[in-house]
Amino acid sequence: MSDQRQRGTSRFASLERRLWAPVDAASLVFFRLGFGLLMVWDLLHYVLDGRLERLYAQPLVHFTFYGFDWVKVAPDGILRLIFWLLVGLAAAIAAGLWYRLAAALFAVGYGYVLLLDAAAYNNHNYLILLLAILLIFVPAHRAGSLDALRRRDLRSPVVPAWALWLLRFQVGVPYFFGGVAKLNYDWLVAAQPMRMWLETDNLGGSLRLAFFDRPWFAAFMSWGGALFDLAVVPLLLWRRTRLAAFLLASAFHVANSHLFNIGVFPWLMICATTLYFAPDWPRRSGLIGRPPGRRARPAKAIAGRRRRLSLALLGAWVAIQVLMPLRHWLYPGNVDWTDEAHRFSWRMKVRDKQGEVRFMLVDHRTRKATLLNGAEAVLTPRQRRMMTQDPEMIRQFAHYLAARLAERGVEGGEIHALTRISLNGRPPQALIDPEVDLAAEPPSLLPRRWIVPLEPRR
Repeated sequence: MSDQRQRGTSRFASLERRLWAPVDAASLVFFRLGFGLLMVWDLLHYVLDGRLERLYAQPLVHFTFYGFDWVKVAPDGILRLIFWLLVGLAAAIAAGLWYRLAAALFAVGYGYVLLLDAAAYNNHNYLILLLAILLIFVPAHRAGSLDALRRRDLRSPVVPAWALWLLRFQVGVPYFFGGVAKLNYDWLVAAQPMRMWLETDNLGGSLRLAFFDRPWFAAFMSWGGALFDLAVVPLLLWRRTRLAAFLLASAFHVANSHLFNIGVFPWLMICATTLYFAPDWPRRSGLIGRPPGRRARPAKAIAGRRRRLSLALLGAWVAIQVLMPLRHWLYPGNVDWTDEAHRFSWRMKVRDKQGEVRFMLVDHRTRKATLLNGAEAVLTPRQRRMMTQDPEMIRQFAHYLAARLAERGVEGGEIHALTRISLNGRPPQALIDPEVDLAAEPPSLLPRRWIVPLEPRR
């Protein structure tokens, strides 16, 4: 027993030494600069091209995340100011000016924006928030920053290895779980929804080729996408295949940028993927300063209890990032149909849901049903499209309709939903039990009994 304990202690000490071993800070500096500038570019698009108004200011209804219904959209002027502040904070992160404070405030502000409307959720917004949180703790400002120029005690050409490996892990999570999400019948056998997307005339724009709508090309894209997601991180970790994997990843993201309207995400992933190169690659390529000299000393390292606490927090973060994408196994049915635990799980571009949702007012006593024509007119086109996919949004909108009817003096009614939804090219079917009063259903993390199970593909 004592020998086993001694071996365990030895392995823990070895892991601790490796995680706190000094590595060149150059690749973290490059990533900090790239992340900050990409955020400036992306957030300016929100402010200048009307995206801020379309997503947050104009909608009359906002769909909430469980437990965060208290997060409200600020008045137009304040909301615009928040976005301008985020632009300034992103620039401060890039410059390394008051870096940790800027990263913390950016994470809080960006988290607020993410929680404003579930209909505006994107996986890349979630990734940006996670990276911003990590940058609070990762010492990417020890070199190539205004902070390092201001404070000699902070200046260091090296950082602990855990900082680099933590970011590498976080970047690898969307790749890996994005590939795992594609290991299903629809994606690999039916080549859906890729086939449906490729048959869309406007997909690819001027780069659209004649064979886009061929079945073999849909199968090639589906299998290629799954294999790429699963293999790219191991190939990036192996020195012999690293450059080829990076070039392949860059081509993949550039192609996605042209085929799909996914904003900053492809460029962010290209920037983040450079973290898998040797830590000193920006110095060797001449992008960042000169290699540290012999007299360069690392910043003062932490030790003892603080180091063990840091290691425990690192382990907790890794565990959460691994378990979050797996939580849909706690729910019955197909997650792409029920949407239970679909968000925050890196299930990117793996499903297509189309159809219609209509709402009825049913009298308690007479059971007379009245179709609420035009109820969805208060939603934006994006909100209507996202609500069609998400049973929880349908439930929330039923509560909204019940509240508006009560304001008009209409009492004693139930709100039912008539749904005809197609998942990945299947025949349309009911998503919501039409006999259930959705306005009486509370928010819950438990499985929703009123979701109709998905019928087998025929």
